[in-house]
Amino acid sequence: MSKKLLFLASLLLTFIISPDDSRAQTDPDLFALPDTVCTGHEIVPTYVQNNAQSYDWSFCPANLSSVPEGENVGYINSVNNSKGMVISKDGGINYTFNINAVGTLVRMRYLDGLTGSPSMITGLAEGLNNPSGLYMIKDADRWHLFVVAGTDSNNAKLLRYDFAEPGLRSMPEEVDLGRLEGLMDGPKHLFIAKDGNNWFGFTFNRRDELLRLSFGTDILSTPTVTNLGNIDGHFNGVSAITGIVEIDNWHLFITNQTGNSVNRLTFGNSLSNTPYVVDLGTLENRISFPVGIAVTKDCDDYFGYVLNYGTASITTLHWVDSSIAITPVASVQGNVADFSEPVYMSNLARDSGSLYLFAHNVDNTLSKVMFHPCTDANPAGASEQYPSFKFGESGLRTVFLTINEGMPDVRTDCEQIYIYENPPITISNDTMICQGDTVRLLMLTNGADSLRWTPDYNISSVTNPFVDVYPAYTTAYVGTAYYAPNCIVANPIVVTVSKVMADAGEDRVLSDGSTTIIGGPETTLGMQYTYKWTPEIGQVFSSDSAVTRVKPPYDITYYLTVTNADGCSSIDSVLVSVPCDDINLPNAFRPGSSYTSGNGFGLLNEQLIKINYFRIFDRWGQEVFSTTDPQGRWDGTIKGKDAPLGVYVWEVDANCANTQERFRRSGTVTLIR
Repeated sequence: MSKKLLFLASLLLTFIISPDDSRAQTDPDLFALPDTVCTGHEIVPTYVQNNAQSYDWSFCPANLSSVPEGENVGYINSVNNSKGMVISKDGGINYTFNINAVGTLVRMRYLDGLTGSPSMITGLAEGLNNPSGLYMIKDADRWHLFVVAGTDSNNAKLLRYDFAEPGLRSMPEEVDLGRLEGLMDGPKHLFIAKDGNNWFGFTFNRRDELLRLSFGTDILSTPTVTNLGNIDGHFNGVSAITGIVEIDNWHLFITNQTGNSVNRLTFGNSLSNTPYVVDLGTLENRISFPVGIAVTKDCDDYFGYVLNYGTASITTLHWVDSSIAITPVASVQGNVADFSEPVYMSNLARDSGSLYLFAHNVDNTLSKVMFHPCTDANPAGASEQYPSFKFGESGLRTVFLTINEGMPDVRTDCEQIYIYENPPITISNDTMICQGDTVRLLMLTNGADSLRWTPDYNISSVTNPFVDVYPAYTTAYVGTAYYAPNCIVANPIVVTVSKVMADAGEDRVLSDGSTTIIGGPETTLGMQYTYKWTPEIGQVFSSDSAVTRVKPPYDITYYLTVTNADGCSSIDSVLVSVPCDDINLPNAFRPGSSYTSGNGFGLLNEQLIKINYFRIFDRWGQEVFSTTDPQGRWDGTIKGKDAPLGVYVWEVDANCANTQERFRRSGTVTLIR
């Protein structure tokens, strides 16, 4: 259902605010949605407002009038007696900037979103003299952070920090804009906005007089200062300032800690005008020594939040008649974030459909206030201009878009859309296969005009309800049923491929009786894998490891099987050829050595079936050993006594087992001890 249907008569009412006009306001449409879609249909908004500083979508928005969630996240390093905090998002990443009473400026980066903790803390400046207000703006794709500091007219100054590419994660350049003719006189708090082509800033001096900073059309220029005074004496211990524009009418909101009140300053259609002040007072005693205020727009209503030092609580302000120019309804939400004498509150920030506020406490801990969205939408929120989302349950839903959150020209639009149930679909669950296997997927439904599977990768068909897939790597196959233009339902099925690799090594040829290590570098390694070599013939090392040592008695093909925890296996083989083509004997031996085969000197061959003779002679030609046993070994003795060191001559006459080929060889061996 569109906004036109929502407002009954296809009428979008627009009212012009005058200083005493409290009629309702509505923003022009910021985006459009179809009237109806079915559950599971991917929705992409159209006609989205261009050139916004930020886009914050909430597809299942939080109730900003409800009691928020909160927590005290404890002490944050480098934040010490904070005097101000601002939150900005750049490139989808949130940053917070803090000024401390000790004179430091600190940046924190939240890579995991504002729901997490800062992942990096960087000091940007130190030695600032009593910094007491900061404000971030973006102009022509460049970020600029302004800080006011000083205790009196002699040392008060305005500082600007310019961030070059790559944006807020870069180190800024400090620009000292000076004392501004000494007119600031102990400035505190800061607000900056662009009105038409001109930039204006507002701060207060130590006497609670309102100062207007006029930059002209160039925010990088040095502003002129106009003292607007303590208008009608309403300002009393100013503790925070924020602003918002409503249909070209500008308003600032001020909290007075000493005066225990909230003020609204209305400028009309230009910030160059002299404002008039409405004292909203304590709002029926729901304001208690306030130290922070933030205002935003939620569809057609405005909401504000006041941080109370006196009661350590948050008070919600709700402008129920959709105009910021009336007195809001105030509700005390209590100590929702374990506040401990809170002293400062940040601007509002949206992230993934949630709304956040941060508060610093006297004990230097940080409290976080959170309005979370419901869980019906997937995803709950987004920050790009043209997001995609869908709903899993039927019913009427409201989609919110807020642009320029945390800025005075913040605008919010909401559109309603009706979700109806799509026809039942039977579809396969996510599954796992072993590498090289095939699995059948199905998608069954009635009433669809057509079906389609994507991607067209290792799949038997892209249009049949039953398909066989055999991916080589983990793949999400999406089965899409086309019922109607606004009912196209895509269902992903993740086919996880469990991979394991066996590498038995390269085939090789050995001399008869030699050993070799088998196993290759491509084998998957890890404690979660099991290994098995077969057959066990000739294995002289463990058969349950990724590599092993073998001494095959003849040609053998060895197989390596690797199995992972999913039960998937891979098998590879290596052929070890052992030709019977020569006599194989060592050229030295040491009697009793553990490295001597069989603890003696003898044939290493495994394929000699017949030994006609194997004889050993000393250097004088006397025979010292003789055998016809293929396993016969000389133990290095002569007639029971140790043979002397030296060189001995051997002779062999033997036949191969398979080929019956006869070899006659002779050689020498050195006996060592």
